[in-house]
Amino acid sequence: MAGVGKYLKQAREKKSYTLEDMADLTNIEIKYLQALESEEYDLLPSPFYARVFMKTYAKYLNLNVTSVMQLFDISQKTEHSPAPKPKTEAVELPKRSPAQKKKVSSLWLIVAIILIMGMVYMLFQ
Repeated sequence: MAGVGKYLKQAREKKSYTLEDMADLTNIEIKYLQALESEEYDLLPSPFYARVFMKTYAKYLNLNVTSVMQLFDISQKTEHSPAPKPKTEAVELPKRSPAQKKKVSSLWLIVAIILIMGMVYMLFQ
């Protein structure tokens, strides 16, 4: 199966358009049209622009845009298959010692007593 870039180039040549003609029609720089035809998508500004340029180019060549985009998506999936995820190990957090737990409990008790005393004071004023 021919790649989507080759398909675009053949369609352009069949209509006797030069890259310069297509650049004028689509307002896409020649270097980007060449990148599409050679399927060198890393030369494009971003994956977003690759999709936009591909749609625009297909539209101006009177091609079925949906079919072209499906071919493009398939080519991208095969080129950029996800890398295997690295194995991660669970990290065990240090546990609090009984002394630390007692300090935290004492602190909460003191805070609670102060709050209760403050409420009682406010009630009886």
